[in-house]
Amino acid sequence: MVQTPFLEADALDELRRLAKQEGIRLESFGGLPLAARQVAVLFPEHIPAVADPTRVVWLRFEGDLEALEDRLRGLLEPGLMGDLEETAAGFLLATLPKGLQILQEAGLEPQPAAPEQLPKTRERSRSVVVPSLRVDVVGAKGFGVSRTYFALGVKAGKVKLRGKTAAAKDELSEGDTLLAEGLGSLVVRKVLGQTKRGNLKLEVEVHR
Repeated sequence: MVQTPFLEADALDELRRLAKQEGIRLESFGGLPLAARQVAVLFPEHIPAVADPTRVVWLRFEGDLEALEDRLRGLLEPGLMGDLEETAAGFLLATLPKGLQILQEAGLEPQPAAPEQLPKTRERSRSVVVPSLRVDVVGAKGFGVSRTYFALGVKAGKVKLRGKTAAAKDELSEGDTLLAEGLGSLVVRKVLGQTKRGNLKLEVEVHR
């Protein structure tokens, strides 16, 4: 049995492809619903199931999402940091046991996330930070898949915007609904503004 660190969606897609070729089972865990960064566990066919190695913690932090990301990147190796989501009173972070220990030693006081703090999978509102409002960018981030994977769906005509087949370069506006075959629908509720780095912060609602 082999466990990876947190992988970006593109790397995870490639690993899934290789595991399928070799006849090895693969389960992935992101801790949070629709997580883009996930840990993969590869195991042989005779093992019925594997445990989720991720930990989801709640952090109180004075600052915005990007400031916390910068702080965490200074503390954690890339493979220890999963998705980070803003909540009303703090932030949720997916990590691994080693990452949890580092956060504790750094004095960030991570608390185990209570079930009621975790977002629901089938219908949920979330904040996402994206470099643009392009269909392929917002769709991939909102649904928690790689941009390459989502772009393939767009190219195959499986994504609709305003009742028409969407192109990757089409741009979304507030109130728009993106329909993606096999993934669900995504509504852009609000453009919350621009971040310090020039990215856009959106409130989206995802329906599975």
